[in-house]
Amino acid sequence: MKRKRKRSSIEVGAVELNVMPFIDVFSLLTTFLLFSAVFIQIGVLEVQIPFLSNAKPPDFQKPERVLEVKADVSKEFIEISSSWTVAPIDEKKKQFPRNKAGIAEAHRELLSIRTAHPDIDKLTMYSEDDITYKELAEVLDAIKFLAPGETLPPPKDPSAMKNGESQPSLFPKVIMGSVML
Repeated sequence: MKRKRKRSSIEVGAVELNVMPFIDVFSLLTTFLLFSAVFIQIGVLEVQIPFLSNAKPPDFQKPERVLEVKADVSKEFIEISSSWTVAPIDEKKKQFPRNKAGIAEAHRELLSIRTAHPDIDKLTMYSEDDITYKELAEVLDAIKFLAPGETLPPPKDPSAMKNGESQPSLFPKVIMGSVML
């Protein structure tokens, strides 16, 4: 005779998954993803597309002729040079010793350039690396400010004069051509 086997029934309760290893793995993956991700900045460039027109094209063949004034400051001397941007260039250079008398002479030369060309208000200043700020400030004062009693022809642009100022500066726009790093 055959005996009937009893099925063994195993009672299965609620299954608990251990999710801690998954959390650990994903937190590590997220960290590596953030450290290795390339952050790209998206920019928008607005471009004006040329269009056809019956208007006369601008005349690029005639550049504007402007007088450029430069001051080169070194330990020994100050060199003032002026030249035109378009031919005839007519470059003029003068050197002055870098002492009080030389700075005063350089100031008088800049005053004569500015008097002859009242519409010029920009000077480019170059300096060597070993010039201290105090030495540079002395030359900047001679370039920028008028001495008492000195006058300039009135500027074409009245906005060049600051509020409360009776007359404009000698060279109100001084551009540092060589930046000391």
